[in-house]
Amino acid sequence: MKKNILNILLATILLLSSSCSKEWLEEKQDIKLVVPTTLSDMDLLLNTGTLGYDARGASEIACDDYEFTPEQLDAFYWSIDRDMIKWKSFEIPQYGISDFDEWDLSYAQIQIANIVLDGLEKIQRNDNNKVQYDRIKGSALYFRAKQFLNLSMTFCKYYNKNTATSDLGIPLKLSSDISEKILRDNLENTYQKIISDLQQAANLLPVTQSNQFAIAKGGAFGLLARAYLYMDNYTSAFNAADSSYKYHSYIENYNTVNATPSRPLNIGTKEMHIISDLRRQVSSFTLGRTDGELFKLYEDNDLRKTLFFRINADGKPNYRGSYRGGQLFTATATDEVLLIKAECAARLGRLDIANAALNLLLEKRYKTGTYQPFSIANQDQLLETVLKERRKELLGRGLRWQDLKRLNKEPKYTKTLVRKIGSEEFRLLPNDARYVFPIPQYVINFNGIIQNQY
Repeated sequence: MKKNILNILLATILLLSSSCSKEWLEEKQDIKLVVPTTLSDMDLLLNTGTLGYDARGASEIACDDYEFTPEQLDAFYWSIDRDMIKWKSFEIPQYGISDFDEWDLSYAQIQIANIVLDGLEKIQRNDNNKVQYDRIKGSALYFRAKQFLNLSMTFCKYYNKNTATSDLGIPLKLSSDISEKILRDNLENTYQKIISDLQQAANLLPVTQSNQFAIAKGGAFGLLARAYLYMDNYTSAFNAADSSYKYHSYIENYNTVNATPSRPLNIGTKEMHIISDLRRQVSSFTLGRTDGELFKLYEDNDLRKTLFFRINADGKPNYRGSYRGGQLFTATATDEVLLIKAECAARLGRLDIANAALNLLLEKRYKTGTYQPFSIANQDQLLETVLKERRKELLGRGLRWQDLKRLNKEPKYTKTLVRKIGSEEFRLLPNDARYVFPIPQYVINFNGIIQNQY
């Protein structure tokens, strides 16, 4: 019975995914044969469209990069969207939503990765299959770690090494057995598993991608750098970012990008380590506008001011700068890696390296001949500059919420979020409990895991 349930679950996931997975299912015919048994089966399984999404839409809409009029707020279909914008505490089921992508989609991907990893244990690695075997295993570990990290960013407190063993992490699902009883682990174990999976993935994956839907070493090191940064482990994050750049160093020159199309950066840029879009539980972000103070950070000679934004009829800017056109891009890329390297170098007092990493990126973002390279000798000033450029460059990546959580731990960077909508004003204080989203109640009811406290 367990196996039949697993087969049906997997088939459902795949049938909602890519055409190559449907082709594989058609070949299998019998639902009992759906569980992959060969390396070719596992390759097809890892090519499902489901793995091309991240579910951090709730935190993206809640961050301080957007502003809304009363009319724009009312245009959101779900009241849960409006509550997120106002930073209200909310319980998912009361809005009639049967699933919540931030949780469900993440664990669907983790299940796919676990099916592959369990299947690999039944196949002997040998000289004939080792290249394919290692790539498949590395890919599965990468996808599992990516979703463990996404879940931690959404449903957990920010990592603090002094409290991580007592702070709640996420359920670490490490087996494809759907009847397995799992509980929330602590945050220390959660992050250590993320790090372990990514370290293994980086060792196993090939140097080059076969296509932009496949992950390679540079991408695994890039996500490892992101994870270490969100642990405040600046030395390890610097080293991972440095390794990522060595394997994947392409930087798009924005001087060569045509600004005329409505989505000028929908160019399949080689900066991306892998294609990954934001699966939005919430409605379209185009209903709001880019925060006015954020828009003012872009100088006139900064090409991002034109490529990232369009000015609407109301005179306010709207973000249009995603690498993925109408979808927000969420995976790591060369620009994020360079900014991680610059930030960590600045925090570690390696100012020359921080300046160099920052200049390497920004000279490709400003109009030719107008960029004045940074050579900042003051550590605090350099770090502040890097953080400002991080916010400007990584807009729309689903990272700002987690950046607010981590920067609120440093007194000089704490920020009270203020959102004015008509005559109403809403505030979110630094380190507020609402920075951690509640686990959907239907998950609590089904699994009995511990809910976040408010």
